[in-house]
Amino acid sequence: MTDVDDTTAADAAEVPELIATHYLTSIDDVVEHIRAASQLGLGVRVRSYLEPDEDAQTYAERWELELLTSSPVSAEEVTE
Repeated sequence: MTDVDDTTAADAAEVPELIATHYLTSIDDVVEHIRAASQLGLGVRVRSYLEPDEDAQTYAERWELELLTSSPVSAEEVTE
């Protein structure tokens, strides 16, 4: 199945662009990246996932942080 993108030029201007993706191993690093992005006026999108540890039979939590040109949440979504 193919998704068709029928956004207008005005809608496209509102969509934040991806600057970089960072893969982090500690929550302290995630917080540091979020603070830096906030100071620069950039947006972030954070996802967490589990990854198997190499030495043990356990899983380690990891984070994917996308740095965006603006906030991925629109003002309309915040007010609802």
